[in-house]
Parts: sequence; C-alpha cells; structure tokens
Amino acid sequence: MNTTQNSGWITRILVTLITVALVILGFFFLTVALIAGAMVATVVGARLWWTLRTLKRAQPATTDDANVVEGDYRIIEHESSDARLPPQQ
Repeated sequence: MNTTQNSGWITRILVTLITVALVILGFFFLTVALIAGAMVATVVGARLWWTLRTLKRAQPATTDDANVVEGDYRIIEHESSDARLPPQQ
C-alpha cells in the first residue's frame, strides 16, 4: 500500500514538470512562429510596395492634363473705366 501512495505523489510531480516544460516549449515555439510570420508579412508588404511603385512610374503622367481646361473663348475688349473693385481682404 505504501508504494501506491508514493507512486501517485511522484506521478503528480512528473506530470507537473512535464506540463511546465511543454508550456515553456510552446511559448518559445509560438514566439518563433510569430517572428517568422512578421518577417513573411514584411517581405510580402515590401514586394507589394515595390511593384506598385514601379507600376505608378510606368504609367504616363496625367497630372499636367488634369490642370488643363479645354473650351472655346473670345476676347471682348471694353473701354477702360475708372470704376475699381473694392480691395479684397
């Protein structure tokens, strides 16, 4: 009877030690997995940024055309008058 009681106590200690070791091992595994995931996300993000950057450079520049207003006009000459607009503030 005495051996069963001692073996139960030893078993509890061993199970506790194995559980603590597995938790610590799992923590380190999770840390390494998160670091690897962050590195992969950084590489994919940098590649996407680089590709978009080169695509933007390859497009023809349309910024000059955005400031152009096309239309017909005619010049109307008026007699000069002494009336002036009030100064703007």
